[in-house]
Amino acid sequence: MSALKGMFSFYTMIRLDITQKDMDDMDRHFYLVPLVGIFYGLLAVGFLRLFTEFLPIFPAAVLTLFVIHAMNRFLHIDGTIDVGDGLVVSGTREDHLRALKDTRIGAGGMAFAFFVIILSVAAMSSLYWGLILIPFVAEVFAKNSTVSAAAFGVAGEGMAGNSVRATLPKHILISTFISALAVVLYTLFISEMGWFDLNFEKGFVVLSVIIIVSVVIGIIMSAIAKKNFGMVNGDVLGATNEISRAVVMLMMLALVTVI
Repeated sequence: MSALKGMFSFYTMIRLDITQKDMDDMDRHFYLVPLVGIFYGLLAVGFLRLFTEFLPIFPAAVLTLFVIHAMNRFLHIDGTIDVGDGLVVSGTREDHLRALKDTRIGAGGMAFAFFVIILSVAAMSSLYWGLILIPFVAEVFAKNSTVSAAAFGVAGEGMAGNSVRATLPKHILISTFISALAVVLYTLFISEMGWFDLNFEKGFVVLSVIIIVSVVIGIIMSAIAKKNFGMVNGDVLGATNEISRAVVMLMMLALVTVI
């Protein structure tokens, strides 16, 4: 519970009375962060359904993503912008790292974040049949991707350094199990309520692919970060979350089309 208190305090706007022990436990048990993804998944589904009651799906998707980002104080967007700035600059690793840590916003960072956001909006605004499922899956497995990035990344300085340092490849198994179990239970629930028509064979294939995709995204992001920055920090984890959300939604849309 201490780790979850730290996570919800750090990743949401929910005010909790936390101590340094809670934050230390959060770092040591970073593989539990998909539980925060469950919260954001329910938030995304709830607001998307609400907004689509009186708005077309495109503005509903924009507003839903705004709510999600506002709830985490635009933390991941800030990280995405910083990573974009760090990647587009030319020069040595030191130059990339300097741009990553620069508090000013460059054109590369803005463009990078813009395209990631547009991908998420485009994917979410295409969910004519999966409004109640896909946003939930995307938020949970976006957090799983951050665990993968931390597990394979080199820890740097800063607030996320301890989380990356404490997260090992074996922790991906725990994180993935939590993510998959959450998605399975949620899918069974909405199917039992008659809100979603579940096909077990297709569902198994989709879930298997999404598990692999979420882990691979984290591995790729950690490799890119290591090459350009020499480390995985909070900005990289934030960018991983945003990229994974978009890719998972797009992948689910593609899979349902072809299987």
